[in-house]
Amino acid sequence: MRTAYCIAFQGDRFLMVYNPKRAGWEMPGGKVEEGEDYIDAAIREFREESGMDVIIVSGRETDDGMVFCGEVGGTVGRGEMEARFFDELPERLAFPLCEYAPLIAWARKARRDRGA
Repeated sequence: MRTAYCIAFQGDRFLMVYNPKRAGWEMPGGKVEEGEDYIDAAIREFREESGMDVIIVSGRETDDGMVFCGEVGGTVGRGEMEARFFDELPERLAFPLCEYAPLIAWARKARRDRGA
């Protein structure tokens, strides 16, 4: 399965959504649909799950797809999940900390490199 998700910032804080099925916080994202490219999938999933728009600034490959770094834009509607901004990763995560920590570090560096 191909996936795309986004680590998006507002100031120095990044957005995560709470997934009740996994009982934890995760980055907005999901499956890339047939005929869809990675960046479009990441934007679509971000909007659907968080109810917010995102401006993609960088991306990198993962084992099963792509992860993008972005800046949160305005609200586009009500998201499917609870969305919250964090300074640091919360304790209750949907996936192991070791999956998130290096990607958060990469996204912060990508923003610094762009002067964000």
